[in-house]
Amino acid sequence: MKKRFFPLSLTILVPVLFGVLLVQTGAFALAYFSVKQADFNDTAAVDQTQLMASKWMVPKSASELCAKIKEVYEANPRESWPATPEEVKEYQTLYQPVIKSEVFDSFVHSFPTSLLGSYTEYISIGFFDVPKNRFVTAYSYNGGSILNVSFPGSFDTFDPGPIRQDGMFLGVEWFDQKRQKDYFVSGVTSNLSDPMSGWWIVRHATLDDVYSESTEFRNSFVWVAVATFGAMAALSFVGIRFGLIRPIKRLSNASDRYVNALHDGQLLDETFSLDKKRHRNEITTLNDSLHYMQDAMKDYAGQVREAATREQKAAADLAIAERIQASMVPGAMLLGKGCSFFGKMHPAKEVGGDFFSYFQIDDDRYGFYIADVSGKGVPAALFMARAATVSRLLIGNLDIEQINDVLSEENGEELFVTGFFGLVDEKQHKLHYVNCGHEPVYFRHNGVYAPLEEKPNLPLGLLGGFAFQKQSIDLVEGDALFLYTDGLSEAMNKEGELFGKEAILETLNENPLLTGEELFTAMDAKMSAFVNGAEQSDDTCFLHFEVANQAAITFEPTLEGLAKMGEFVEETLSPHFDLSLIAPLGVVLDEFASNIVNYSGATEASLHLSYGPRSVRIVLSDNGTPFDPTTAKVHKGPDEPGGFGIMLASKYSSSVRYRRAEGKNLLSFEIQAKKEEA
Repeated sequence: MKKRFFPLSLTILVPVLFGVLLVQTGAFALAYFSVKQADFNDTAAVDQTQLMASKWMVPKSASELCAKIKEVYEANPRESWPATPEEVKEYQTLYQPVIKSEVFDSFVHSFPTSLLGSYTEYISIGFFDVPKNRFVTAYSYNGGSILNVSFPGSFDTFDPGPIRQDGMFLGVEWFDQKRQKDYFVSGVTSNLSDPMSGWWIVRHATLDDVYSESTEFRNSFVWVAVATFGAMAALSFVGIRFGLIRPIKRLSNASDRYVNALHDGQLLDETFSLDKKRHRNEITTLNDSLHYMQDAMKDYAGQVREAATREQKAAADLAIAERIQASMVPGAMLLGKGCSFFGKMHPAKEVGGDFFSYFQIDDDRYGFYIADVSGKGVPAALFMARAATVSRLLIGNLDIEQINDVLSEENGEELFVTGFFGLVDEKQHKLHYVNCGHEPVYFRHNGVYAPLEEKPNLPLGLLGGFAFQKQSIDLVEGDALFLYTDGLSEAMNKEGELFGKEAILETLNENPLLTGEELFTAMDAKMSAFVNGAEQSDDTCFLHFEVANQAAITFEPTLEGLAKMGEFVEETLSPHFDLSLIAPLGVVLDEFASNIVNYSGATEASLHLSYGPRSVRIVLSDNGTPFDPTTAKVHKGPDEPGGFGIMLASKYSSSVRYRRAEGKNLLSFEIQAKKEEA
């Protein structure tokens, strides 16, 4: 059995642990941000209290000091903070007069150092440059630490945000570029009516100090969460492994054993068993269900064996029926004294309702028919067998009425047959025929196919006692008939389009000289290209009749068989043609047949010839490897196929044609000649 890439234990465990992780994350976020907000609120409250007190403790000279610093600041505007230490030192020099003044000295000595507080890193007194969004320092105090890099006139980009009604902003998080630290900043102004025009006291506390409790909480929570998550993962895995996966594996192994036993033709009595004292849950229910399935499978397996036996017998019977039906239609060409018949059948299923036949009635007469039973499959095949038997018995006098009456009797399924029935009289050179509701028949006369004139009649089996209209035409050498069933005209492609009668007639006139197997190969190729792989939906029959003197021979593709074939051609044609045709024809035949013998690897070959007063048509067929000699070059070596024969064939024949059909090579050519006078 194929192993799963993702085990069931992980399929269950991963979503569970993911859910636990989500819960832990949600709880952490809620608790952490609550603690952090509490830290913020506590610090902001302390800042508010101390800033309000600081506002009254700052020396009164703060306003005068800020005014002097502002005067120098505005007199020396800068777009940004100095980039190098030399520029910083030069900028500090600008404020030296203020730093050495009595105002600055008085302010520093009277400044209350107690304003710094326990957690505040430094305090700044200064003013805001609103257009440039800056805070400019007038004085900064941090208890004398060397970290105090702010000096009078230094400035930083800083946005205090909305100012409260009491002239304060509280808890603005700000990153100090000079100190490279994050700060929690709060401030209060000296002017409530116009806050941005007065001086400000600003307290700076590091974020690490402000949020120390929330940071400690976060670290502790993470360690506890990791430990809890790991413990839950381990416990869940153990529980799923031993409480669910192990019993399921036992049931799975038992199921494999049971299936293998069934495959070997055995039926086990007891396979699925779990300890019901240990497993008091859905696993026990599954075990009971498998017991029930096992009992049901025993019954079902017996039924399947019986059904399989019946199906095999039915398939064997159907195969026999297919062979019987195939034997009911001619398997080879029929050659008369002055005519020939050839047909093919392609059932859509194993058996079908299309059929045809041709046979010799007496020395001068031949009967033939092609027909199509309504419906498909076995019922149509059985009715077809009845119709074919009756038709062969009664066609000698073209007694269509009696055929119709027999098929109309005891026709409980109300099936019917469309068909074309013909009787050829070679002595009188006539064709007697009747079309019983069948497809149009195409008649070749003077080398062109056209619809045969046909009177309308009912199909056979519909109405007993019906009088059918029969017709006759005179036949001359070269005349031919092409008959088919609607499986050809109604062949459908994947777009639902039909092949159609027009395409049939067009294909016939594209190949007016083709007969027998060559013609069917051309027609089948045209239809196959049209349907383009679409499934065959109906039975298809073809039948071709031609008025011509014909002969055929099957020979082994050996030198002895080649000699036998040459003798046959000479014996057949010598009474009708002089040596000026037979000699070059023998050379061309020898060249083409030698390719079959020497290069094709064929095990079977045949020759069919037809001749009239002025022409001889040859068709060579073999089951060897595909090879088209018409594409071979003329200049060949002595041991290579093709070439020289094509040159001779081009000289003596009016057409050379190659086709590959049903595993055979078909090569045909026609030679014009003068009939030898008797």
